[in-house]
Formats: sequence, C-alpha cells, structure tokens
Amino acid sequence: MTAPAHIVYGSPSIYQLVVDADLVVRARIIDPSDQLVAAEPAVRRPAVVATALQVYKGRTGPGPIRFAQHGHGVAQYEVGDEALLFLRLIERTRELDEIAATGQVPWVSLQEHDSAFTLEPAARPAFDAALRSWVAAAAAGEPSTRLGSLREVTVGLLRSTEPRLARSALRDLVLMGDVLVTGDTGPALVSISNDTAIDIGLRLGVLTMLEQKGLVDGPARWADLLRTTPEPGLISVVRAAAAHPSPAVTAELVKLLEAGDPATAAAAAVSLGVPGNDAAVAPLTRAVQGDDERLQSAAIRGLGRIGTEQALAVLNETAQDHPEATTRRRAAGEVARLEGR
Repeated sequence: MTAPAHIVYGSPSIYQLVVDADLVVRARIIDPSDQLVAAEPAVRRPAVVATALQVYKGRTGPGPIRFAQHGHGVAQYEVGDEALLFLRLIERTRELDEIAATGQVPWVSLQEHDSAFTLEPAARPAFDAALRSWVAAAAAGEPSTRLGSLREVTVGLLRSTEPRLARSALRDLVLMGDVLVTGDTGPALVSISNDTAIDIGLRLGVLTMLEQKGLVDGPARWADLLRTTPEPGLISVVRAAAAHPSPAVTAELVKLLEAGDPATAAAAAVSLGVPGNDAAVAPLTRAVQGDDERLQSAAIRGLGRIGTEQALAVLNETAQDHPEATTRRRAAGEVARLEGR
C-alpha cells in the first residue's frame, strides 16, 4: 500500500465528494466520449453515458445516466469500466448555464483527472462499505453524531488495505484535523503511527497531525523512527524529518549522514539543512570534504539552507579552495544566493 505523507489541498477526498454530490453511484461506463452542444453561444462539453449498478446517495430514474464533465482535466474512462460517480445537478454549476438550458443532461461530474475511481472486482467490497459509511456519516442530523461517525470511519479507513481509501482518509485527517484529531481519537491514531504493517508514508502523515495537536512527543517519536525504520521506508522518514527539527532529530540524521548508504546519507544532508541549525555545520563540512560527489552536493544544499555565518564561511571556503570544480561552482551558487538575500 502506498500513501503519501503530504496532501494536495486542492484535491477533494472521497468524503468531500460524497458531501458535495447530489448523486453517488457505482456505474458501468457505456459511452465515455459523448458530447454536449449549445448553439447560443456555441459551447461544447465532454459528456459520459453510464448505467447505474448501485446508488449510494440521491435518486436516478430508469435508463442510462448521462452527465457533463467540467473542470481542469476531466476523469478518463473506457467502455465497460466500473466506476464510482459523484454527480451534481447541472443547474447548480453556473459555468454550465448554457448546457443546462438545453435540457440535454441533468448531471455534471465533480471528478477531475485524478479521481476517476475505476474499480476492479476485488476492490468493490471495500469501496462499497466505505461509501455506505461516508454517506451515513454525512447524513447524520446532529453535528455531534455526524462528527463522531466521521471520526470512526476515518480512523478505520486509515488501516484499509485499499490504498485509495487510506489516502482519502489521510486527506480528511489533514484537512479536518481540528475535529478529527482529538483526545478521543488520539490513542487509535498513535497505534496507527506505530504499526509497521501500515505504509510508512501514511504513518508519517498521522504522526505529523498528532504532533501538531500536541498529542505525542513529536521529537522523540521522529528520532525513534530514524533509528528503527528499515529501508526502503527509511529515506521517506529522513526527508519528512526535515520539517520536524530538534536536537534529537539532528543527532540521528548526523548518524545517517556518516554511516548510511549513499542515498540515505544524501537525503540526511539535505534534511539537516534547517535554518539556524549550526549543530549540523561540522558534519556537513566533513561531507563536503569527502570523496562522494553526490553527498558533497547534498551537503552544500544543507549548508545553504542553514544559512548562518558559520555555514556561509564553510561555503565561501569551499567555493574558493575545493579541489573539484563542480563542487566549487555549487558552493559559489549558494554563497551568491545567501548574500543576495
């Protein structure tokens, strides 16, 4: 399972699509290349025709569902695809007034290129259960009941073996952290962050939210992850640790800089580059003076990010005296950037 630790804020989660949609269905795609046309003014829009297999929210009449597509990079389908569709009444989309006025189609898709949600048979049960839970949570009348249901669903789906569901739950956790990451959900989320069977990217995202809410000792946990995470997940921890600096994290990154494999050492050099982190200047200086050109380059980046007088002095010396021309040039570039700032 793969789940990124970062979240693209413009991308809606599946729960957000459920809330915003008037109709949520699992459907079979009949014609993915239909077109809608309005004469006055001349407008053409892509459209899709599908047959509903399961309705989770809203109502649809008999016969095929025809819907417009609108947005930056519409979802792409093939004939015969089974897919989740999140549709809104077209009259609610002002940009499609011309198409809506023709009466050609009642719906417009809320999905863009990264949210087609086509389903293989093996994924269907997990998505079916998740959709029913999300729809029920969104429909709960009392706000406290709705939030309680959403917390339960979100925490449960963070453990899903279906990566798209786990990623969506993590997105909800990040975007709605104020109401989802609480003392009540804290123990379950801590358990997820500690579970080595779960993808490391997802664990890092959960740990970040717990740290932000003050529910864990962040520095200690980040240092422990740097000590105990095996490859290939370790490099993800190293990169993420840059956003969570502390003396304990610096100490562990220095160990990896000096004893890790080349890729991990280079990542550690960059992650040590925290503004004002003078404790990392000496080990990064040793890396610049070593024989590995990749590590030299990463250490120069780290020193440039530290940006203190001590780091600048090392960069100046490297730019003038290092035996490798490429390394001198990179160090000079960092010096110019720092002095220009």
